[in-house]
Amino acid sequence: MTHRIFVYGTLKRGGSNNPLLADSEFLGEAVTVAAYKMVVTSFPVIMPDPSGRPVAGEVYAVDDATLARLDQLEHEGRSYDRVMIDAVLVQANGERLPTQAFIYIGREDRFGEMFARGPLYAQANERNELDWRAC
Repeated sequence: MTHRIFVYGTLKRGGSNNPLLADSEFLGEAVTVAAYKMVVTSFPVIMPDPSGRPVAGEVYAVDDATLARLDQLEHEGRSYDRVMIDAVLVQANGERLPTQAFIYIGREDRFGEMFARGPLYAQANERNELDWRAC
């Protein structure tokens, strides 16, 4: 089975974990429809926040085995929850195509204190979307 996955951190092209997606199809740059807040240590973590911003990322088509590897990387169910979201694929010509994809959201019981302490990540791209870039 094929699944769509929205990535916004170390799994993006050029990121340290992107090789896990080497056998997956890159579908394009994308942005979440919903708003989130983000904190960053050596990797970004997002949590839903109506007063936050959409998140810039990428969407890949992955198979069951790759999705299982990503679940292991993200400690799905312990550190992150994998949930289905609405997103928009941003085409090179500016066209925006709606899609749905899985995304990894930080769990309150794992990252809540980090979000309370801050600081929140605020770097945005030209479209005012949270856009994590590895330093």
